[in-house]
Amino acid sequence: MIKKRISKSQYTRGLQCVKSLWLYNYRKDLMPEVSPGQQAIFDTGHEVGDLARKYYKGGRLIAQDHNEIAGALAETQRLIADGVEILYEATFQAKDILVRCDIIKKVGKAWHLIEVKSSTAVKEEHLPDIAIQKYVMEAAGLKVSKAFLMTIDNTFVKKGPIDPHKFFKLDDLTEVIEDAEAAITCNLKTFFAALSKNAEPKVEIGGCCSSPYSCDFTGYCWKDIPAYSVYNLPYLKEEIKHQLRKRGILKLKDVPADLALSSKAEDMVWVAKNRKPIIKKEEIKDFLNTLEYPLYHVDFETINPAIPLYDGLRPYQQMPFQVSMHVQAAPGRAVKHFEYLADATKDPRTDIINFLLENIGPKGTPLAYNASFEKMVIKGLADFSAKNRKDLEKLVARFIDLAAPFRARAVFLPEFEGSYSIKAVLPALIPDMSYDGMPVANGEDAQNAYKALLSGTLTPAETEALRKDLIAYCRQDTLAMVKVLGHLNNLA
Repeated sequence: MIKKRISKSQYTRGLQCVKSLWLYNYRKDLMPEVSPGQQAIFDTGHEVGDLARKYYKGGRLIAQDHNEIAGALAETQRLIADGVEILYEATFQAKDILVRCDIIKKVGKAWHLIEVKSSTAVKEEHLPDIAIQKYVMEAAGLKVSKAFLMTIDNTFVKKGPIDPHKFFKLDDLTEVIEDAEAAITCNLKTFFAALSKNAEPKVEIGGCCSSPYSCDFTGYCWKDIPAYSVYNLPYLKEEIKHQLRKRGILKLKDVPADLALSSKAEDMVWVAKNRKPIIKKEEIKDFLNTLEYPLYHVDFETINPAIPLYDGLRPYQQMPFQVSMHVQAAPGRAVKHFEYLADATKDPRTDIINFLLENIGPKGTPLAYNASFEKMVIKGLADFSAKNRKDLEKLVARFIDLAAPFRARAVFLPEFEGSYSIKAVLPALIPDMSYDGMPVANGEDAQNAYKALLSGTLTPAETEALRKDLIAYCRQDTLAMVKVLGHLNNLA
């Protein structure tokens, strides 16, 4: 086989799963296309990286991309020889390992390495990432005296132009990464040994498929596992799930009766075996008795950019740009719909506050599905508006969670497949309502649509079409809540 060179991302991939590393090198055809959500994560990383360079001004960018590695290596060495003291994307290769460093800065006769992450905290998986860069830089002939991790300070609140020195925080991890450095030689030996073989390594599926990162090859490695299987059972040890699979037990209906399970898992197995729903009428009635008309079914669509868009926002704070509300004044009365969608040219928070306070009266119950999210968003609006703080805080206190009876398994259908999300509950209870075929069909789609509106690159026709799609989706969410509540009333 051709001798392989691995990058720092491949190194950390190998630490998570050596099979994933092998597949990445020899079976990239098994990787799915980059999803819009994954692309959004990449875009965030680029935006944060660009801002981080302003922390260390005056540097030179190694602009060659991954297809021009030889040029990037040569350019790095040329700029270092010319005495440039700050480099962005400096590229080094040694011992068949290739790294590109976010920022390096010369201090005296040595260099500082600065790795930039869009995270708000140092995580265990960051340590080998920094360690392998330091290892390669030193193997390439540079002395690295300090290794830093630059992350986002989540206490930062935007007020005017963003100062990178206030937005970011630096952690000196020079000593912290010593164990990760000590393990590099052994890890590389393992990785290159695996890559020298024709056959993919045998690795058991499990936690390594999703932690610390979601693996690109999960679809391939899990291809023989049903979408709803013993691996969905909560609080069941991973080794027990593997044992069941080796015995040919994958479907919940085949789980042995003597297997010790949590109460939720027991319910999941019982429903799967009997193909009957769990309906606890008294619990449903108790929930319904907490509701007071008028009912206000509320749903927000939000974005949470790493770099805040408007004053008063923190990194990754959920900022609403759209609200849908279905209101029913009394039992049996017609339901009225109200909506707001920002025009993407200004901060929408004041308009959304006015929309909420104008359309939700002083009496009655505001409802949301997984209401903790809507409550969090409104608390953020209260922090933003001193004028309306008390009214918004009172509104938060009135919210009731429509997901509660499903989370408590007062209603538990086989079709839910263990989930109580609205996307699972709605088609099971209301078969004629679906998100299938909608241009905007989930929260991720809605975020991407609004980001497109914010970009200012759309034609008027494209803008109008996208706004219609957003309105249709958000309306569907609150209408779904109306229908689900109606179904609960029928069950009770």
